[in-house]
Amino acid sequence: MSSFADINYYNNIYKGIRIESDPEVLLERASDIVRQNCMDMPDDIEKLPDIMQENIRKAVCAQAEFMEMNGGSEAFAGGNLSYGTGFSIGNFSVSKSSSGNSEENISEKISARNSPAMLSYLEAAGLLYRGGNIL
Repeated sequence: MSSFADINYYNNIYKGIRIESDPEVLLERASDIVRQNCMDMPDDIEKLPDIMQENIRKAVCAQAEFMEMNGGSEAFAGGNLSYGTGFSIGNFSVSKSSSGNSEENISEKISARNSPAMLSYLEAAGLLYRGGNIL
């Protein structure tokens, strides 16, 4: 399997932040996360309508940018993300600590690895449908 978007698309069309780590690896990991969120998406997106192809490529770029801003592919491989657990403004900071593997903690870890922008692009393309297939 290959990435749905290449570094040329990322830099010249999407115009995301500069990727310091290996951009091809990051785009491939982002494509994997997009595939996981789109349960029955074909690997050959060229057969899909243009608007869907564009949203898939933008979703991959948004996910890659999100991953780069949050520690790169290494941070996502281990699942040790701290996205959404606190914030700082100047000398003021608020943090949330949690432990264990409760359903809530697992859900937080899953949502922490998904870019909100990526999910928006996939939703716009109608690719987040989770209902059953009708025969």
